[in-house]
Amino acid sequence: MLIKRIITGVVLLAGLSACAPSTVPFTNFTVFTEELRRDLEGAGIALDKVQFYNDKPITIKREGVNPNDINVSSEGKISIQNGKSVQTINVRPFTPGVVLGTGAGTMNVSWDDTQQDERGMRFNLNGNQYYISTTEDAKIDYKGYLFDVQSGIGSRLFVSKDILNQINRKNETLKGRRVGGQ
Repeated sequence: MLIKRIITGVVLLAGLSACAPSTVPFTNFTVFTEELRRDLEGAGIALDKVQFYNDKPITIKREGVNPNDINVSSEGKISIQNGKSVQTINVRPFTPGVVLGTGAGTMNVSWDDTQQDERGMRFNLNGNQYYISTTEDAKIDYKGYLFDVQSGIGSRLFVSKDILNQINRKNETLKGRRVGGQ
């Protein structure tokens, strides 16, 4: 009787855990590090061939006025016909992105599916990881405009763990060498 209860309990727990959604999105991803960048480049894999992802939601916003809506009267009074425009750009976590440019300790990544982004968002090396680059007052240069960062400060670059299978690593442990060749 006790064995039946234990088996029933184990089967019930296994069934419930199979239905539960995964709460860890990182299981298929790994942080993109400077070491991984060197490994990829050493293996001859161009960074623009690697699929990148962001780990946090990124929301940037800017307010502006269309220059065609501004009029100046003969008295020098400025009038705006249609008011301000507000542009908000959202990048959900783990959105696929591509590298548009690299430099020493920097990478520019684009998530724009319209192919109109020529520079991307800049990520800078900090420690061993790449973080989104913002100014001290939480602004980011994107498509030639200065945007306020609403969320996403501290967003890092991730890659799929499958990329690790493309790197040939060779590890050796040397046993030492004695005088006389023995």
